[in-house]
Amino acid sequence: MDKEKNTKAVSEENIYCLNGRVPVKKAIPFGLQHVLAMFVSNLAPVLIVCSAAFVRGSENHLSAAEITQLLQCAMFAAGIGTCLQLYPVWKIGSRLPIVMGVSFTFLGSLLMICTNPELGYEGMVGAVIAGGIFEGLVGMSAKYWKRLLTPVVSACVVIAIGLSLLSVGMDSWAVETEQKILERGIIFWSDFSHWLCVWLPVIC
Repeated sequence: MDKEKNTKAVSEENIYCLNGRVPVKKAIPFGLQHVLAMFVSNLAPVLIVCSAAFVRGSENHLSAAEITQLLQCAMFAAGIGTCLQLYPVWKIGSRLPIVMGVSFTFLGSLLMICTNPELGYEGMVGAVIAGGIFEGLVGMSAKYWKRLLTPVVSACVVIAIGLSLLSVGMDSWAVETEQKILERGIIFWSDFSHWLCVWLPVIC
């Protein structure tokens, strides 16, 4: 089957076709799946970075209102990026249904910058702008170097990203686990004792 041909007929077999038309009962769940996956991958890096970031020249963290604004900006920018992928402008975009979002790739580097009080959140934003320009230039010249990125290289990058996130997850788990276990234990025994008091006489 030619996956890039234009198909006018609506069929479930067209799910894996680029320009295929699928029934509404299949299109809606798949669309929602993409949206929900985008929400998690788009908001999690922003929350991780902004929760740890300092305001430059001080040891104050960003306020809840500022973090909320950044989350909204991240979703807005992801929407613009997704539209550019669907409807390219010049050489920007792939004309593919690619949902754009925030990348975990640079999380380790951004945390190192934003947790330095001398650089803070403002320094991180400057690094993102410079890095974005550089990455755009590298992407436009991909035809010259993409053959060098073998699966081994890609796998090493993914492993490095995962290892850099271990410390964040372990710190969060270690701080919150004891309190959560205590709270869940109290809730469980409260519900269990209530169940015994109400239903045990009825059962007996």
